[in-house]
Amino acid sequence: MDILRKYKEILINGLKVSYPDDNFDNISFEFPRDRNHGDFSTNAAMVLSKKYNLDTKVIFDNVSKIFSKTHDFNNIEIAKSGFINFFVKDEILHKFLSSIIREKEEFGKINIGKNQKVNVEYVSANPTGPLHVGHTRGAVFGDTLSNILEFVGYDVCREYYIND
Repeated sequence: MDILRKYKEILINGLKVSYPDDNFDNISFEFPRDRNHGDFSTNAAMVLSKKYNLDTKVIFDNVSKIFSKTHDFNNIEIAKSGFINFFVKDEILHKFLSSIIREKEEFGKINIGKNQKVNVEYVSANPTGPLHVGHTRGAVFGDTLSNILEFVGYDVCREYYIND
């Protein structure tokens, strides 16, 4: 379960009712930099208030109404900057953590790669020169990147050369 995607989808679908002609590309739903600003935040009030010449409070009220149906938040508030901040109920976080434990290695797995082929060449150590820590770093980085690409659905071909 991608919790950010879930809540952004709820937000966008709810906003489409009031603003059906908008594409909502500029609206974010993300983790705020400062934890004091909640568990999630959105710039929807700023973006839509400018576009439709409305007070941010009007957009905030609409967003609050959209999320009141989920019963997932202790508090939803608007900051002076216009960001809307969401504070998640503990029980929702507990459910989320339970899903992580239950799904184990499969948690977060999504198929954005759709089995598309990717070639990752990492480490090309030439034995005519000295090996150094950079070769090790390249091997670790290349292998980790390949693992991540496989995890999200790419068909990864790994190339690790030792030149002679």
